Amino acid sequence: MKTVLSGPLIRVVMLCLLPLATSSAIAADGGKLKTIAAIVAAGDGTVKGTLTLDGKVITLHHIYGRKREAWPADVKELNVEGIDDLSCGIVDVVITNVPVSDAVLTSILQNEYHGSERIRGVCVTFEASGKHSFVPTFLLASGATKGYGVTQTSGEIKWEHGRVSGNVKCKNEENIEVRVINVSLDTGVRLQYSQTMTAEPVPADQFLDEYLKVMPGNWNIERWVELGCASASGTLSIVERSRPNEFRGTFHLVVSIPGKPDLNVEEDVTITRNGTKVHLEGGEVRGADSTWTRDVLDFELRKGLLVGGNATDSVVLKKTQDPVTVKPLP
Repeated sequence: MKTVLSGPLIRVVMLCLLPLATSSAIAADGGKLKTIAAIVAAGDGTVKGTLTLDGKVITLHHIYGRKREAWPADVKELNVEGIDDLSCGIVDVVITNVPVSDAVLTSILQNEYHGSERIRGVCVTFEASGKHSFVPTFLLASGATKGYGVTQTSGEIKWEHGRVSGNVKCKNEENIEVRVINVSLDTGVRLQYSQTMTAEPVPADQFLDEYLKVMPGNWNIERWVELGCASASGTLSIVERSRPNEFRGTFHLVVSIPGKPDLNVEEDVTITRNGTKVHLEGGEVRGADSTWTRDVLDFELRKGLLVGGNATDSVVLKKTQDPVTVKPLP
């Protein structure tokens, strides 16, 4: 699926307690959701700049862009009226001096980071529509610290086609501590949503049997989110076993984009195995305009669940108990 809007670049110079403003260009890129399994998370782009802590200059080399769901705590931090103002989700750009693991990255995104002797950096957070300002969080030895006190910020930042680019300068003075960020950046953004339901993956030695048994039938869409503001609800109906290990079905979707009428979409899909993943390859799309293109998705098979993007949970399907007749092989 792909939804693309464009927006202007906004330049900002200010002295206040408020965060830096952003511009918006929304992109919901379709394509295969990939799992990052390495101990050290793969960087998403390039960054050049420094973080200065009380006069000590630290060069920043690594950057990670992630999009996640909005939580009530984000309402206060981003200074908006309510959670509905954050319906497009949250973008976090983490910039560090050394590589970080997926576990550390997740702890930063979930506000569970408690510091490191080696890691120094900043996390820049903003709402994915680009309508609201962003806030910096400093990654220090003691943990993640918000920029309280007096903050001077200037620069320009652009969110477009699933990428964040621009430059940011920020000076934060809190009591006797002085923190200064001066970076230019260009990074892609990946989906990293937290788990909606807890279920163990199907063991590899049981995968084929479970796959053949559980795939036929109806699946409800519990979550479907994109890099932009689009989301989808509906069902997946799998009613034909077309080859020994292949099924065919149809997505019946209601696609929602804030400020636009809902769009009813049907998309034919072919379901196969990709190792111990369930692979969905989109085919004919009906009822859509150019904002929706066919999907190519890999899912982890859990007990009664299909989870896209592994731990990111950006697409989650749940098997229903509705009776269904599956067309058998000849």
